[in-house]
Amino acid sequence: ATADCAAEVAALFDGGPLDPFDRPNRREVTVSVSADGTETPLADVLWDGVTRSVNCTATMCVMQVETRMWMKPAATEAWAATPSQLPDDPEAFAQAIVDDMAANLTEPECLGAQGQGGRDVTVFRYRTQTEPNEFGSWWGGLYTAFIADDTGQLIRLEETESIASWAAEPDTAVKITTVTYDDSISISAPEG
Repeated sequence: ATADCAAEVAALFDGGPLDPFDRPNRREVTVSVSADGTETPLADVLWDGVTRSVNCTATMCVMQVETRMWMKPAATEAWAATPSQLPDDPEAFAQAIVDDMAANLTEPECLGAQGQGGRDVTVFRYRTQTEPNEFGSWWGGLYTAFIADDTGQLIRLEETESIASWAAEPDTAVKITTVTYDDSISISAPEG
């Protein structure tokens, strides 16, 4: 049963609901919940495919369109072009992340049918991390993915025991990402 579960979890990354190349346009809102229950907003990201996104925090928004970037204070409307901090090939970069996550899976658990926010979901838990990328960064943790039974899409991702190359110690908070799908999301380069 463990080998079957490991294969099920790995399949989530290959044409499944954790494969960004096969996910519909969406909004991902991530919060961090500390041990005392304090909730801190981390990011609100709109995705239009793999290489077009708008990522907003409480103070700043960053837009990516292929290899170009723009920034703006969160409370303003005007985008300003900024030197790109993106890889030369963002699709290959994204694919490497997915491949690493699938290849480095450990502790797979197929937790089965549950309810989440009034919806029927199938839940999977797994530990994984990326390999160091071209910038020397890597990250990972223990993830719990909630896949909606009616759509086959990820609707919630919880991350605990987060580790990263830029963090001295594992993060004790729980990061919760809530995903809503919206085909009307369309991101294009700002004019001017």
